[in-house]
Amino acid sequence: MQFIQKIKHRVSAFTLILTMALLHSSITQAQQKKAPIVNTTTTDAVFLDSTGKKVSLSALQGKVVFVNFWATWCPPCIKEMPSILALKEKMKNKDVVFLLVDIDGNYEKAKAFMDKRNLDLPVYIPAATISSTYLGTSIPTTVIFDKKGNMIQRIVGGVDFASEEVEKFMDQVLKL
Repeated sequence: MQFIQKIKHRVSAFTLILTMALLHSSITQAQQKKAPIVNTTTTDAVFLDSTGKKVSLSALQGKVVFVNFWATWCPPCIKEMPSILALKEKMKNKDVVFLLVDIDGNYEKAKAFMDKRNLDLPVYIPAATISSTYLGTSIPTTVIFDKKGNMIQRIVGGVDFASEEVEKFMDQVLKL
């Protein structure tokens, strides 16, 4: 009798676990279908270049866009800069735009920082508040958009962008 009770208990427990797993899967799929597509036509960001000219993400559709949010006082930001330059060089004949956005908004200081380190990277500053969709609370943060303006990747923290894996990833994004 106890043996049968144990089997019934295990079957009931298994049924409950299976039901919960299926319910969780259904909820997750429903949430993914409702998730908004993040693109620059609905969540734009505007930056200023060296002349004060505004550059918006939406205006860059048609190109892959690599945006790195950084600051001159951020050690992980400083560490990854040479690798960003290496990636930029690898992508120079491809349809990729690089925007390095100094979150402190001091263009002269950011440009002097790049010049001092011989980093030929395009410096921008925010023209307005940056959406938390792109920049959360940590730097460095890098956001990569496909040619349609869809955010493909958001990376928080320092990365070696000179790696072969990143180059392959960027080549895949170019094909989208």
